Amino acid sequence: MESNATPATQRSPDSPGRRRTGNWWFAAVAALAVLQLGLYLVLRARPGLLGVVLWYVGPWAIGLIAVGVLGVGLVMSALRRPFWSNARGIAFLGLAAIMIVSGRAYRVYPSSYDDRPSEVGFRLPLDGAVTVAWGGATRDVNYHVVVPDQRWAYDLLVTRDGASYRDDGTVLEHYHAYDRLVRSPAAGRVVSAVDGRPDHPIGTKWDGEDVLGNHVVVQLADSQYLFVAHLRRGTVAVRPKQLVQVGTHLGHVGNSGRSTEPHVHVHLQNTPDPYFAEGIPMYFEDYVVRERLVRRGIPTGGVRGRQFIGQIIEHADSLLTVS
Repeated sequence: MESNATPATQRSPDSPGRRRTGNWWFAAVAALAVLQLGLYLVLRARPGLLGVVLWYVGPWAIGLIAVGVLGVGLVMSALRRPFWSNARGIAFLGLAAIMIVSGRAYRVYPSSYDDRPSEVGFRLPLDGAVTVAWGGATRDVNYHVVVPDQRWAYDLLVTRDGASYRDDGTVLEHYHAYDRLVRSPAAGRVVSAVDGRPDHPIGTKWDGEDVLGNHVVVQLADSQYLFVAHLRRGTVAVRPKQLVQVGTHLGHVGNSGRSTEPHVHVHLQNTPDPYFAEGIPMYFEDYVVRERLVRRGIPTGGVRGRQFIGQIIEHADSLLTVS
């Protein structure tokens, strides 16, 4: 007698058992999307140092999991027929959406201090006209915003007609900011002063071991530590435990640490340790921009091609038009 039953080894590709095993990664993608949303919401709640850890670890972990789910899903789909199904198509779109969201959701670190700027008034660390290479709240004017401790950092240099150097710019001495005197932007107590690090020649590839180079860290108040970095070797003029005032000579502009050209880097954070900290908004006071006096503000930077298009500002000693 001939049987019409289909053997288990010959199940239809659309049978319930095959669909359940073939679509396991659809559920995995959904779970990953929930994890992504959860991380995003936790970070936007600004949980402090926990947020720093999650910022460094979370996006990478989700990215690796997404790659793993995609790889396993593709292999298992290739071993089953049909290769394509509506559920798998939705899973592909889900993974693509997760990757797109990851690329945009983590562009700016949400510091718990974003709405609690320092009450200290800061002076520009350089005399004369200063160009803001990077500074401000958004990525288009400040590439530091993605790094938790440097969320509100500034890179300051000197330009003429948009260029930061003369001649061909192949040596440090060609740069307008090089060896300029660097003053303390605020009063406080020096907790760290590093000197003796080399000034890298222009074009030298950074070795990854030293980010700040020669630098000074000044404690301004509880949980407020000012970093002034990339100073020239042999010019650091202060020592740990020394009290400094606004305008105190700290050193000279150099090209030490992770620096592509001579400039001074300034940022404020809530611990004395690099990296594991949150950046704090710092406002400069009494500076002139376009013949207008700004009593208190956050000047913005920007680069277009090889031209610096950020604000050109200068410390003011007399009143002009108050903004």
